[in-house]
Amino acid sequence: MPQQKSDIETAIMPFKVQQLIEIIMERKQLDYQDAFDYLYSSDCYKLLLDEDAKLWYMSGLGIFELIEEEKAAKQINSKILLFFAFCLEKYRNFADISAEETLFLFRKFRVFDFLKDGFDVLHTQSEMYIVTEIDEFIKARK
Repeated sequence: MPQQKSDIETAIMPFKVQQLIEIIMERKQLDYQDAFDYLYSSDCYKLLLDEDAKLWYMSGLGIFELIEEEKAAKQINSKILLFFAFCLEKYRNFADISAEETLFLFRKFRVFDFLKDGFDVLHTQSEMYIVTEIDEFIKARK
């Protein structure tokens, strides 16, 4: 049986969501569907559902600013993006597969997470070392 939500959550959530969607649409210049995606894909939205966090007491603008901080913290800097592109292209050549196939493998086996987590060490290594590490990482997950 589904867990019952509190009266506060059921009463306040539609109003908070509506308020946040309007703010997101205005500030981010998004249509309503993209604004819903933007909100619902955030960890901050999950906190809105947590009765103990009591995030619904904050203003809509305050919650929006928390969402913006969260999204900014998840951004990848240009050095890491360049490293991702380098690795993808080098692995594509190494494996002799298409860019689409390479991207599929990188996404399926979460190679980008592996590269991001190991960036500090990996980006200082040789091309062959990096490609071999990626190949071993993928093979270990198949």
